[in-house]
Amino acid sequence: MLQLYFIRHGQSTNNVVMDEGKREDYLFDRVTDPVLTENGRRQADLVADYVSREVDGAHYDPQNRAGFGLTHLYCSLMTRSIETGLSIAHKTGLPLVSLPDGHETGGIFRAEKQDGETILIGLPGRGRSDLECAYPELVLPEDLTDEGWWNREKEPRDAYQPRARRLIDFLIQTHGGQHHRVGVITHGGIFARILTALFEVQAEHYWFLMNNCGISRIEISDEGNVLLAYMNKVDFLPQDLIT
Repeated sequence: MLQLYFIRHGQSTNNVVMDEGKREDYLFDRVTDPVLTENGRRQADLVADYVSREVDGAHYDPQNRAGFGLTHLYCSLMTRSIETGLSIAHKTGLPLVSLPDGHETGGIFRAEKQDGETILIGLPGRGRSDLECAYPELVLPEDLTDEGWWNREKEPRDAYQPRARRLIDFLIQTHGGQHHRVGVITHGGIFARILTALFEVQAEHYWFLMNNCGISRIEISDEGNVLLAYMNKVDFLPQDLIT
């Protein structure tokens, strides 16, 4: 059985802009690749402490009360995901491997007003030399260049779901049937599409809440059966850090 632990990144500066500003201004007030806030770093340290616990006992433990015993760790190439992932990597001793398809919906872009219309402009994202200098422990894709990991137009909405399916297929093909326990540091938007793909959600309007550093556990049996064991676990965080 494959155990997947999807962990949302810690609070970013954009999360604060969203929570404290006007929703209609968010696209123009946000930055393209935000860092963690001080609260976000605290959240990352706490989730790292929590998931770094080794498994105590061999019995089935659907709530991870006896530990996690992670065997692999991935993050997206967005800064807030890398920073969260490194906290976990340092505590678990696992290599942090970048997962390009794990990025938030939309990719790297900025918004501008032109003749009264909102224009979304794709940007390069961080390149190999920048990432190697800033995060020497991070395992980067072999094909990443200095031109940036995104380097295209904003991701269209109709590409979200196929990418989520592609990410799931990669994890199953790489880790399925090996009893791996895989941590994936990702983002709220793409996580919602991952659940949509796994459970074939048909509702017209819906959302899946994922707090900063919330953990969701999904199990995939060797026969391909999918189980959502729990979602958005944040009971390891103090009340003031649930964002």
